[in-house]
Amino acid sequence: MNDPWTTHRIDVAGEAADLVGREWLLTNGTGAYAMGTVLGVNTRRYHGLFVAATRPPVGRVVVLNQMLERLVLADGTALEFATCRFRDSSGRPIDSPQGSRLLRRFEKGTTATWHYEHRSVRFTRWLNIHWKQQAITLRYRVEGLRGRAVLTLSPMLTLRDFHSLTSRSTSCVFGTDGAADSVTVSRDDVAATFHCPSGRWEDAPDWWYAMVYSIDAERGEADAEDGFVPGRFEVTLDASQAAEVMVSAVLGRRPVEPCPDATARHRHLATMRPAPQFNGQDRRGGAALLIAADDFVVERCVARQQSTTILAGFPWFADWGRDALIAIPGLLLATGRFEEAKATLRTFASSMRGGLVPNRFDDYDDQAAHYNTVDASLWFANVAMQYLHATGDRATWDGWLGDAAREVIDSYLRGTRPDPDRPDGIGVDGDGLVVAGSATSQLTWMDAAIEGVAFTPRHGKAVEINALWYHALVGIGELAVDRDPALCERLRTLAAQVRQSFNDTFWDGSRGALRDHVTIDQEGRTRADAALRPNQIFAVSLPHSPLSTNRQRSVLRVVRQSLLTPFGLRTLPPDDPEYQGRYSGSRFDRDAAYHRGTVWPWLIGPYAEAILRCGGFEPRAKEEARVAVAPLWHFFGGDGLGQLHEIHEGDPPHRPVGCVAQAWSVAELLRVLRLLEG
Repeated sequence: MNDPWTTHRIDVAGEAADLVGREWLLTNGTGAYAMGTVLGVNTRRYHGLFVAATRPPVGRVVVLNQMLERLVLADGTALEFATCRFRDSSGRPIDSPQGSRLLRRFEKGTTATWHYEHRSVRFTRWLNIHWKQQAITLRYRVEGLRGRAVLTLSPMLTLRDFHSLTSRSTSCVFGTDGAADSVTVSRDDVAATFHCPSGRWEDAPDWWYAMVYSIDAERGEADAEDGFVPGRFEVTLDASQAAEVMVSAVLGRRPVEPCPDATARHRHLATMRPAPQFNGQDRRGGAALLIAADDFVVERCVARQQSTTILAGFPWFADWGRDALIAIPGLLLATGRFEEAKATLRTFASSMRGGLVPNRFDDYDDQAAHYNTVDASLWFANVAMQYLHATGDRATWDGWLGDAAREVIDSYLRGTRPDPDRPDGIGVDGDGLVVAGSATSQLTWMDAAIEGVAFTPRHGKAVEINALWYHALVGIGELAVDRDPALCERLRTLAAQVRQSFNDTFWDGSRGALRDHVTIDQEGRTRADAALRPNQIFAVSLPHSPLSTNRQRSVLRVVRQSLLTPFGLRTLPPDDPEYQGRYSGSRFDRDAAYHRGTVWPWLIGPYAEAILRCGGFEPRAKEEARVAVAPLWHFFGGDGLGQLHEIHEGDPPHRPVGCVAQAWSVAELLRVLRLLEG
C-alpha cells in the first residue's frame, strides 16, 4: 500500500483532538476531489471521500460522505474505524463511532492512508481517486487476526450539490438497486454505483440524523445533515494471512473495477519539470509542490473544444479568470507545462468579450460567463508576455496571443463595460490612467460584497490596475518594435504619459508610499483614499515599473513595516480604524473582514519579487526574499498538509481560514522559489 509519492506522515498520539483541524485534499484533474480531516471526522459540508464533477470541472456532488467500516473479530469484539460527529443534549460535540481512537498514523501524497491498531489487529484504509475518472477506490488491509472475522462496509451518502445539505424531512428519496457484489444508489438525476469484488451486498436502508459540521458552525452557516446508508458489503476474512479488500465508487449506474494504485497520476507528475529547491529541502518537499500545483489544473470544454483551465481553490471555487491568470506562471510555466499554459490562455482568450476575459465561469450554466473585473484582462496581457518569454513561442504570439493582448489595450482605450446593462464602465481618462467602476461595483480583486454593501469600494483609478496598465503598454510596445514600429511608438508615447500621471496621482510623499485609489465624483473632483494597502507592491514587483528606483525602495520599506506577516501581506495595517483582525462569524462578518486586515498568502509573491528587483537579484536580496517565504513553505510542509490556504487572520497567530487549498497561494510560492533559483 506504499505510495512512492507520499509527502506527509503524521503519527497520532492518544486522541490527538487537534488533528481534527488539519485537512487533506486529493484531486484527479477533472474538478472532482476527496477531502477531509486527519482524524476522519467531516467538519464541513464540502468534506467527503468522493465529491464528483457531473459537468467537469463543475457540477460537483457529494457521492460518498463516509464509509462506515466495522470489523467483528472471532471473539465477538466489534471494532469501528469511521468517526462521525454529533451534539449531545448540552450542545457539546460527541463522536460516534469513535474510530479515531484507534488511529495511529496518517499518510498523504497522491493518495491518503489511515493506519489503525487494536491489540494485535492492524487495519489500514487507503483512498485513491482515479485519475481523470469520476471514481475512487477504497482499499483495506487487515493483519493480525486470530480466527475468522467479518468486515462490513456501509457507504453513507447524500448525492447532493456540494454547497447544500441533506435532510430526510424534506422528502428526500433514494433509490437502491443492489445485487451480488454491486449496488447503485440514486437520488433525483444523480446515481452512483459501489462495487466490492470480494463482498456480498445486503440491503439494509438506514438514516443517520443530525451529523454536525463544526467549521460550518464557526462560519455562521447551517451545520447539521442527515446521511443515508443503503446497506452494506459483507466480507469474511481468513486469519491465515493478511486480507485485502477493495471497494470502488463511481458516478453513474455502471460499476468500475477498483484501481489498486495511483500509477496514472504518477506518470503524469513525472512529466513535469522538477520543483525548485528550498534551503536543501528533501525530495518529499519537491514532490509535494508538484502535487499541489497539479491539484488545480483541470479540463474545461469551451466552444465545444476540450481545453485547460485552473480552479481557483478547493473545496468551493470554480475557475476564476483573475486567479487562473495569476496562477499560470507558478503552476504551469515554472513546472514546464507550456502546452497547458497556452491552452489555459486560449480558454480565456476565446471567451473574451469587449476586451474583457471572464472573471469566472458559471458553476451551473456551461454557456455562461461573468465579466465583472477590470484587472483580469490586464493579468492576461501580463501572463501572455510571460508565456512568450518563457517559451520563445513566437508563432503563438504572432498567431493569436499577441492579438488578444493588444485587444485588451485597444478595448480599454475605446472604453468597455463588464455588464452592458450597468453603468460600471472601464476606460482611459485624459491623463492616460485606467478608470473603472462605480460606488456599487467590485471590479478589482478586493471584491467582497453582500446585501448591496461593497466592503472595499475601489472605483476610479486603482493603483495596481494602473501599474498593470503601464507594464502592459511598455511590454507589448517592446514586442512590437520590429514588426509594428507605429504601434511601438504609439504605446511608448502613451506609457510615458501614464508614468507621469501615475506618479502625480498615486505618490504620497508624506508617507513615502502610494495611495491605493483615487475616486472621481460626478463633478469631476478627485478624492484620494487614505488607506495603506498592499496593492501598491505591484508597482515595484512588475518588470516595468512607473516608479523611480528610490520610490520603489520606499514603497517596499513601508509595506514591509506596516503589512508584512509570516504568511503574506495584510490588507490593512492594524492601526487603521477599519482594520479587522479576525475572520469569523456570519458571511456578512467574514466578507467585511475579507480585505480589511486579513492576510493573503498570494501577496508574498509580488512582495518577494519586489525585494529581488529592488536588490538587483543580488545574494542579499535573495536571502531576504527566502526569509520572507520561509514561514509559508514550512506551513505548506506541516499543518497545510501540502497545500496553502486562501487567507490567514490578520491578528497573530494568523489562524488559517477561508479556502483550504488556493491556486494562487501555491503558485506564487512556487514562482518565487523558481525566481530564487535563477
